[in-house]
Amino acid sequence: MKTSLFWGLMLAAVAAQGETDWARLNVAAREHAKTPIRAGVPGVRPFWNAHAKAFIHPPAFDFKEVEGAKAYHFVLTAMDGRAGRPRPADAARPEAAPNQAWVLPKPWLPLSADVWDSLKPGYYTLRVTGAGRNVASVAGERTFYRAAVFHGPYPKGACDYRTAARRVYAAVYNLPQVQGWKTSDDPPKGYDLYCYPAKILSSMIRALVRHTKATYETSPKEAEDALRLARKMADWLIAHSQPAAAPLAHFPPTYWGDRRDVAVKNAGQNMLLYPAHAALAYIDLCVVTRSDTYLEAAMAIARTYAKLQGADGTWPLKVREKDGSPVRANRLVPGRYILGLFDNLSFEPSVAVARDRAFAYVLDGPVKTWNWDGQFEDMDPMPPYKNLQKGCAVDTALRFFAQGRVAEGCELVDWCEDQFVVWSDPIHNMDWKHWKTPTALEQYDYYTPIDASMGDMVGAFAAAYKATGNSLYLEKAKALADNITRNQRADGTIPTYFDSRKGSDWVNCMIYVADRLEFLADVMEGK
Repeated sequence: MKTSLFWGLMLAAVAAQGETDWARLNVAAREHAKTPIRAGVPGVRPFWNAHAKAFIHPPAFDFKEVEGAKAYHFVLTAMDGRAGRPRPADAARPEAAPNQAWVLPKPWLPLSADVWDSLKPGYYTLRVTGAGRNVASVAGERTFYRAAVFHGPYPKGACDYRTAARRVYAAVYNLPQVQGWKTSDDPPKGYDLYCYPAKILSSMIRALVRHTKATYETSPKEAEDALRLARKMADWLIAHSQPAAAPLAHFPPTYWGDRRDVAVKNAGQNMLLYPAHAALAYIDLCVVTRSDTYLEAAMAIARTYAKLQGADGTWPLKVREKDGSPVRANRLVPGRYILGLFDNLSFEPSVAVARDRAFAYVLDGPVKTWNWDGQFEDMDPMPPYKNLQKGCAVDTALRFFAQGRVAEGCELVDWCEDQFVVWSDPIHNMDWKHWKTPTALEQYDYYTPIDASMGDMVGAFAAAYKATGNSLYLEKAKALADNITRNQRADGTIPTYFDSRKGSDWVNCMIYVADRLEFLADVMEGK
């Protein structure tokens, strides 16, 4: 948890005339980065970082105690890139010597805070050996990347956050794959990501509804046109959902068609995150159309969730539509979609009970195990801790803040930053030389800068600032949000990949980013 020094520095990090005191803020960020995040303790708290690649905060590893050892020697060696060769001392920064050593009573304790603070970004290998009479056994060895700490100021944004969000909604309306619905009864050709209809169409519907609201007074014809497109998408999803008598009654398809191999491979499977996303889109439509059809469709989905809820409070992550049987053992971590749906429909008793049971699963599951499992429709489910991600952790943090559980929310936000935010000096991975920093990475198995991951952290930092008044969180949110606006295209779209790679934009990602930019604007305006 936070030290008193950290909180004192946070409170002092605002200068006169409302200008940010960057010197104090950066000292505060560096001081906080010396604090371990959710350090494992054998038999008490699990070690979550067996597959972690990089750390902003000092890690603690699951190194086993050596019989007869009275103490443990920790030796940290700076590595030369990814080659595994020791790096020579940096004459410009003598404190970052090629080898540093210290002694601790247990091999699994966090790295020395002072040593950690002295390290510049790069690869290091830690070797821990037992010490004592006739003892010289290795307790463990690990190579990892020491990631950069937040250090402002960062470049300013290209426009204010509400303007950027409105530009996204307008851009979605004008996309050819959206306009194509005017002449097509199925998802128009030319956009391969329509192979994930529940995910993509639900996001598009929600964007079109917001564009309708934004343009109703200034461009009523365009607003009505946007709403017609949204309704056509929703009607398609409802028409292609599972029949009322099916095991997954009223659930729309996760996969459709043959536009990507992954959709063909997973045909007939349903990832249970996305029916709730569709239901939320139906609720948005109901608000502007006053049509009971969409509210009833959302309620039908919620009732199926309540019916299928497991004894542990959650559901299988992926199931077969023909019989509802699980594809893998992985359990769904309820987050923004399912809990958001239940929040909206909690006036129905069965839904309210299902919501409380679902969040109880989060509290008894990942909040204790720290297995924030990667859950993506284009990735195969993996064993525990193999592919962690931050989305579900961010959702839980926001729920904690809403409940007044501020310390727990901040711990989650800090962990997400530790594992997935890149302030500078990218870890060597994929197209790392072209990463547009500051940015955020998606998941361990796709450690890549993605706009929606930045949106996750914009929302997380903004919520943490709202809950604590800690200006460091606000500046972190703004640093990422400003980078998003700087990279927003002239047509209003936001690139999915914040590097040099090309590929289809995930429209759902840019829509989520727009929502998070609006949330940050709300927080800054005191809403």
